[in-house]
Amino acid sequence: MENNDFIIFGWDAIADVFKVSKQTMIKRKDELMEYGAIFYQYKGRPPRRVVCAFPSMLKTWAGTKTTKGNIF
Repeated sequence: MENNDFIIFGWDAIADVFKVSKQTMIKRKDELMEYGAIFYQYKGRPPRRVVCAFPSMLKTWAGTKTTKGNIF
């Protein structure tokens, strides 16, 4: 992980990394969780669970999928 990496919050931001729809990324939630590319934090008052990710981890996940011959 890079030192200058930052956290993005929400499915919209995660989908924007790949220029796909929010629903497309939500469908891949289990794969992303298994790889460790996404995680959840509690934010706000009252605390709500928000999906979070590091863009570098998302790109690494996508790279492993393409090297295995899967289409993203």
